[in-house]
Amino acid sequence: MVQALKKIIELNDYDEASLKEALSSFKCYKEKEESSKDVIFFLQNEAIKMEKSGQTRTYLYLNDAEWEKGNIVIEGYFSIAIKNLYFNDDVSSIEKLYGEIPKSMPAYLIGQLARAEGTPSGFGKKMLKKALEYICTASNSAGGRVVYLDCWLDRKKYYESNGYKYLQDKKNNDKLIQMYRII
Repeated sequence: MVQALKKIIELNDYDEASLKEALSSFKCYKEKEESSKDVIFFLQNEAIKMEKSGQTRTYLYLNDAEWEKGNIVIEGYFSIAIKNLYFNDDVSSIEKLYGEIPKSMPAYLIGQLARAEGTPSGFGKKMLKKALEYICTASNSAGGRVVYLDCWLDRKKYYESNGYKYLQDKKNNDKLIQMYRII
């Protein structure tokens, strides 16, 4: 089951300490890899604050049986936001869409995406698809055509296999690249 973090926060019996404990218990797939540290840090330290301030929307994939018992067991999560996407001087792929390269543009960001230890292969693809569904709903209501994400270079082929294209190296971070897709 996918549950919006916002909805959990809005529950009548919401207990922030218990929610923080549940978020802290999340064990990420490939947790020992450097790339997993950011998604764990976000979920445990930033997600509630950013949700309350309206900067992001975080969606948790919860274990249905545990939810029925009143427990939060997270199988994966993703976050989405609207952010300004800033372009490097050498970007040409967006030029085809707009006729020229703007300095920046608002776009939908898939800010975090992580699956838990023990989830089956293909679970990340399922979450990416769900994130895109939510983004398409927002796009149909408010506009916007570009979705992007930051990822480690070794994840490039994975995102390409899910319909994303290389956009540019991330400014001020030589370890990350940006991928995009048009909706």
